[in-house]
Amino acid sequence: MIKIRHLNDHLYEATNGKDIIIVDPKKYTPIDFFITGLGNCSAYDVVALAKNRGSKLENFELEIEYKRKSTFPKIFTEFHFIYKFETDEENMIAKRWVLSSLETYCSTINTIRKTSKIYYTIISNGDVIAYKESIISGEATHTHDFDDDDDGFGCVA
Repeated sequence: MIKIRHLNDHLYEATNGKDIIIVDPKKYTPIDFFITGLGNCSAYDVVALAKNRGSKLENFELEIEYKRKSTFPKIFTEFHFIYKFETDEENMIAKRWVLSSLETYCSTINTIRKTSKIYYTIISNGDVIAYKESIISGEATHTHDFDDDDDGFGCVA
């Protein structure tokens, strides 16, 4: 359970029963938290899958681009997850880590799969091994075009 308590103005205290964070939406919006949750779930998966295999995974970074409808409710329509890391594994193994997270393990991403297009890019050891590829989701058409209309409506551990 998550519990949120209003402190003052637009400042909130959130707790999950284990820790407390102060939420200031003027600095980090609820949308920022939502996107952070999606990304952290997948990041956790990829790192855990590499670790479980005994593989080296260093300098891991994940960037997330997204689109939302311009009218209310401003729902998410697209996500592009950009994974960057160094590993001692073959490209196919590295790609499996990412796809395992996106398509199976990450419950937060799997919650939005039916309503949003999801794309991913993987840069491993400085080489682009996947570029704006899509997973089966929502209105995804397995295209790499991000200029189409916006008609779209968690973790290993």
